[in-house]
Amino acid sequence: IGFGLFNLIEGVVNHQILGLHHVNETVPRDLWIFWDIAFLVWGAVMLAGGFVLYRNSKQDRFDEVRRT
Repeated sequence: IGFGLFNLIEGVVNHQILGLHHVNETVPRDLWIFWDIAFLVWGAVMLAGGFVLYRNSKQDRFDEVRRT
């Protein structure tokens, strides 16, 4: 959850709003946006995956307590 949330916030603030840097500045400037978007998508995937893992582990513990 942490890495995904960090990537989303850092990507939006530093890359898009402030324009401090971009994910890959070695490619032509017109391609920077695609790298930035991919970075945001990857952050969203990590965030969603973290929530799924957290929810499933929480449910597993609840089921285990209920069985005993």
